[in-house]
Amino acid sequence: MRALTYAAVFVAASLAACTPQAADTEKAAAPVAETVPAATRVITLPVSINAAMVALVDHASEPLWLDAYEPPKTEMRWLEAEYNAYQMAVGGKLIQLAGTGPNDADWVADPEWIRMADEMSAAGMDALNATKARSVAMLNSAGDRLVAACEACHKQFKPGLTSMGIYKSPNYPPKEN
Repeated sequence: MRALTYAAVFVAASLAACTPQAADTEKAAAPVAETVPAATRVITLPVSINAAMVALVDHASEPLWLDAYEPPKTEMRWLEAEYNAYQMAVGGKLIQLAGTGPNDADWVADPEWIRMADEMSAAGMDALNATKARSVAMLNSAGDRLVAACEACHKQFKPGLTSMGIYKSPNYPPKEN
């Protein structure tokens, strides 16, 4: 009988523990995004891919291309080139996320877009390795790879379209002090 009483108390306590309390009710009302595992969330850019390209990729790629013609001569310029290389490596992955642009969903669904974006990231990693090694030859090679990746992508996905009206800063690449 005593075992039966203990079992009843255990069942009652277990059921009470499962009853939602006020704090649990508030948790249930939390936004779904907080409870969805990262692997199943769809992440989108808050701007168009084009805006990300103009703001991030253009800003980083153009100085890197110029560095291939006039290599950095100071430690500060090598550090700026390294910063730009990081942006290129990350930028190729970033543009694999759709944003608010009219073409974004189609672009990121296309395997060729993904391949070309990955090539841009790989060229960015080549540039990063070149800057860390302070190697002009490696930087030239990375710049060539980056130009080829960008031109191929623009030819296929954005012929004749430059910044699509998005402001492009006239103050870069930065002038050497």
